Order: sequence, then C-alpha cells, then structure tokens
Amino acid sequence: MSNTSEIDWQARRIDVQPIDEYPHRVKLTSGRFRNWRRISTWPLMAAFFITPWLTWNDNPAVYFNLVQKEFHLWNWVLWPEDLTIITGLLVGGAFALFFVSMYAGRLWCGYACPQTTWTFMFVWLEEKIEGSRNSRRKHDRGQATFEQKLRRGIKFLLWGAISLATAVTALAYFYPLEIWAADLAQGDISGAASAWVIIIAGLTFINAGWLRESFCTHACPYSRFQSVMFDSYTQTVRYDEQRGEPRGKSNPSNKTGDCVDCNLCVHVCPTNIDIRDGLQIACVDCGACIDACDQVMLKLGKPTGLITYEPEMQRSAGQRWRLWGYGMAVCVTAVLTLFSTLNNEPLTASIQRDRVSLYELTPNDTVLNRYHLSLHNRTTDTLIVTIFDSNKQIGEIEIPAGARAGQAINIEREMNVPSGKVSISLNYGEFEPQTLEVTYSNPYANQLAAN
Repeated sequence: MSNTSEIDWQARRIDVQPIDEYPHRVKLTSGRFRNWRRISTWPLMAAFFITPWLTWNDNPAVYFNLVQKEFHLWNWVLWPEDLTIITGLLVGGAFALFFVSMYAGRLWCGYACPQTTWTFMFVWLEEKIEGSRNSRRKHDRGQATFEQKLRRGIKFLLWGAISLATAVTALAYFYPLEIWAADLAQGDISGAASAWVIIIAGLTFINAGWLRESFCTHACPYSRFQSVMFDSYTQTVRYDEQRGEPRGKSNPSNKTGDCVDCNLCVHVCPTNIDIRDGLQIACVDCGACIDACDQVMLKLGKPTGLITYEPEMQRSAGQRWRLWGYGMAVCVTAVLTLFSTLNNEPLTASIQRDRVSLYELTPNDTVLNRYHLSLHNRTTDTLIVTIFDSNKQIGEIEIPAGARAGQAINIEREMNVPSGKVSISLNYGEFEPQTLEVTYSNPYANQLAAN
C-alpha cells in the first residue's frame, strides 16, 4: 500500500522551475507607440509639476485646503456640501474609464497612469546613465567595474531628486509652495508635511525604481477587474500565433513562422511578460513589444504586424450596445453634474427658529419670533448681505470670501396677525435675491379671534 502511494505521489509531482534572481531590466525601443506615449505623458507630467506654481487672483490656482474643507480650482471653489458634484465627477470618470477600456483596452495604464509614466522615466534615466540592458544585467550579476558602480550611484541620486521633486509637488496641492517656503525660512515647517514628503518620495522611489512591474502585476486592482470590461471586440495588444509559429530562425531544412524568437518583445516589456503566451492581466497595452517586433520584421524584410493592436474579432461600432451604454452613462453623468454646478447658489443660507423661546410678547403689544440665520459665502469675493422682512430691512452682514457667518434676526408682527409662512429676502450684490420661508407663530391671534 505504501509503495502504491509513493508511486502516485511521484506521478503527481510538479517540478518547480528556478526563478531568475536578477531584476527585469527594460530595454527601451523607438516606434510609433513610444511617440504616442510621449505625446500623452509629457503634457500630463508638465501639468503636474507646473500647476502648483500657478496663481489665480493672488491665490494658488489649484489648492485643496483640508483644514477649511475647501477645494480651489481656479475660480471654482468646492465645499463639503458639493458632495453631489464631486460624486458626479467620480462616477463620470469611472464610466469614462469603462468606456475607454472596453473600446481600446488599458489605454490609461499604458499612456496616462503615473506608475507607468514614472517607471518609463526612471528606465530612460537608467539606460542613459548605466548603458544598455546587457551592461545593467552584468552589474546585477556582480561583474560591474568601478565606473559602472559609480554610474549606478549617480542614477540613484537622480532617482532620489526626481522622487523628492514629485513629493514636494504633490504636497504643494495641499500646502502651497509660498506658505511652505515662508515656514521653511522661519524654521517652522510642519512635521506632518515633512513626514508626507518622506513617505511620498520613498514610495515614488520604490515603485518606479524597484517594484515597477510587480506593482502592476500584484498590487494594482485595475489589472484584476479589467476582464469584466473586456470582450472579444476590445482592441488590445495581440500576437498573431498563426503567422508567427513555429518560432525559430528560418533555414532551408526547417520551416518556421515569422517569429525568430529574439525575445525583444519580452526585453522591452515594462511588466516582464511574453505577449506570445496570450493576453495576460499584467499587460498594460503600452505597445512597446509592437515597436520592437516591427523593427525586427523590417530588418528581416518581412511585413510588420506580427504583434498588433487590434481586437480578437471585428464588429461594427453600431453593434456594440454595451460600449455605447457606458458612453451614454458618461454623457448623462456629465450633463447632471454640469447642471448641478451651474445651479449652485453663490450664497448658501439656512434659517432655524431659536430654541429658547418660540414667541415673545413685547411691551408694544406685538409678537416677536427669534431665528438664527446661517450663511456661507461660496464666492471668491466679499459679500454684503442685506436681510429684508417684506420691504423692511432687519439686518446686514459682511461675509469675507469663502467664510461662514451667523446672524440673529427677529420677525415682529401685530398681535392680530395669525401664524403662518413668512418670506425672508437676502440681497447680495449683483446676484439674484434669495428667498427663505420660515414659520411664524402667534397663538395670541387665535385667542383674539375666539373672543
């Protein structure tokens, strides 16, 4: 019995292949997909690094003030009560990502994702400083000269400088550079700000310099649920197996496909996969393997397109109802968000009855109701708010830009005026007056009517 079990165990045994202990070194290649990636990523990086230096009306153009809970986007200010707008932007962005992903695969990952953008930037510096992929791999094997070690040290310094610049820029969206510089000059810089700079710089250095493809493969959630959005008509990077197989160098005695098994498609892949094994969750559709393969095909005098960016099955755009459903959701969300934004009042106002007394009989035989008016100036200018009860002015308050204020107001009526709704009008500058309705209480009017 034991011998039989031993034989069964040996039959089910799977040999474990040794893992390459050296990190994946990306070989950069030129081509149309790399040019498209430059066209998309360089403006995004420029916008990221330049925006914190821009000002609008002597204030940072983009500033997320978490202390006062206000988000400044040029002349537009978002507040906590604008949750519907923020939610609309997030939902619309999600549907837009679904639409793009279903139509053209992981364009976000390959051409806009910060992880891919910073990774390619670090790889570009690595290749410019340390040399070719082969020389870098020799260094990994411990075969580096003193000059190569010095070059790697310089590379780390430049990586650290870029990571630090990234951290400072990211924090500048929450801690304006002018304020930060003034605090730094006085030696009063926030400990929390310093900690965030260290954390963001460290994560940038580790993700773009060391983790790279491991982050996309194991940590990024998008690679896990992308299959939900893909179908057979989604454009993705694909290998033409019928044309390429069997692989190998062509010779008279052995008929092979167009793939010469040069492995350049693997060397240039930022996520270290072999696209010839089929569509994989780690593929970010950057097209680097297409550029490399096309160059090899041109050198061999063969047609390009062994690795292409196309769908598995062709179908007209009008037949893809699910795709246009995502597009319709994007449009509807955008319209609703825009409508909500345009209909926002520049002044948010609410009124509540005083909780101490509902009504009060004055010596002048009038009935007085007390209220508390809460106001929020949502504009970037100071507002002077005048409060009217019918045509009678009952108060005035000046509210600085973005500030909140409260005002106690009294509504007074003759004793014979019954309880009911009363309208309060708020006038502020060139804006349309705002009307609030409150309930006025007068039990004495009912007693007088009964008598």
